[in-house]
Amino acid sequence: MLACLINGEGHAEVKEVPTPRLQPGEVLIKLASAGICGTDIEKVHGAYGPGGILGHEVSGTIASLGEGVTDLRKSDRVIAHHHVPCYSCHYCKRGDHTMCDLFKKTNFDPCGLAEYFRVPEANVTRGGVVRLPPETSFEEGSMIEPTACCVRALDKVEVKHGDNVLVVGLGPAGLTQIQLLRKMGAEVIIGADILAHRREIAKKLGANETINSSSLSVPEHVTKLTRLGVDLAIVSTGNPKAIQPALASVRKGGKLLLFGAPAQGAEINLDVGALFSRQNSIVTSYSCIESDLDVALALLAKGEIDLRSMITDRFALRDASKAIEHARTSQTAIKTIIVSEP
Repeated sequence: MLACLINGEGHAEVKEVPTPRLQPGEVLIKLASAGICGTDIEKVHGAYGPGGILGHEVSGTIASLGEGVTDLRKSDRVIAHHHVPCYSCHYCKRGDHTMCDLFKKTNFDPCGLAEYFRVPEANVTRGGVVRLPPETSFEEGSMIEPTACCVRALDKVEVKHGDNVLVVGLGPAGLTQIQLLRKMGAEVIIGADILAHRREIAKKLGANETINSSSLSVPEHVTKLTRLGVDLAIVSTGNPKAIQPALASVRKGGKLLLFGAPAQGAEINLDVGALFSRQNSIVTSYSCIESDLDVALALLAKGEIDLRSMITDRFALRDASKAIEHARTSQTAIKTIIVSEP
């Protein structure tokens, strides 16, 4: 079978590998659709350190079941989550599930960008394989995991009805957050990005205003629009250069949410005195858990979020390395996905 694996820094290669064999409690899934995430790009190019497993935004059909799996059936249409917490440790008991020591130890074999991938027993028993509703397409299903990450992040910062919010970085995550913010009752939503077509889509999906962050001062423009600054600024890009203008756009007592994953060792200069005197909070959010997937699926089923319109490019699995490079370099791509058929 085909799988896309990292082959040295800066290189992803599609190659023939053995189909995984199942142990008791495990599930084998035949890939139908997979999203290319910014973290996949960063893994290939070494920003997270050497190695890494590609592909975690996945949907497909169950090809076979390991001994003892009774609540799933062969041919079920499903999504699968690559990481699951233990739900019993110190972190899990305090709601910090994605800090659980088990979390990153669970993952697909050999990866999500593969014709078939094995889901470990820990993921299966903890609800990490979820049936897709009949009305939900595989392509939409592959976007449930990143949507769930956005759901979890916005829950952490406790968005209030009437909040003014800035979203910096209008890729798939930023555009998803704009839709969720509109549903949550945000009053003014401002999107900032250097690409015009992303700003246009942001307005279609619920942004009141957009800012060309390559030619305008984001803090100055935000102040003109809101007078005091925003209640919440979300950095939906891993570029650390976006953090300073986002923080400068937040009102006294407001919050900054760091959502986009920066590279290892990324640093910024921070005026801690100003942070203290203005009483700003900085919140980070990483990944999601099974309950967040359920919320995301429910939002999609009710028609309260549009995922399909963000898909701009489709590649066959055999061209997965090209898809990753396209997602990294394209000036027009929003969401690039791998599909089982070209």
